[in-house]
Amino acid sequence: MTNPVEALAAGVMDPLGVRAVAKISTNVRVSATTGPLGIATDVLQFPGPNVMGNWIVPATRVRVQGIPVINAASVGVAINPGPPPFPSGPLTVVQPDQRVKAL
Repeated sequence: MTNPVEALAAGVMDPLGVRAVAKISTNVRVSATTGPLGIATDVLQFPGPNVMGNWIVPATRVRVQGIPVINAASVGVAINPGPPPFPSGPLTVVQPDQRVKAL
């Protein structure tokens, strides 16, 4: 079954429920209405010192520039190399683009 794709950095949450503020992406070819589609090599930045996230399980069949896209079922991890209280944990796509879907 297809799932909506991630296209907006602020549509991704870290383990504490904080939304991303920026997305570093190499995708310059494929966009949805809210922005460029998320791909597996994207790096997300969250507010706070050194908090970043990246994707480890992208979509399986849809690719942009040969790289799998990120959809609502994708799995990512947020990483804080500094001291607690920020835990490392899963990223969640909470605001995908409903008009574009991928498997």
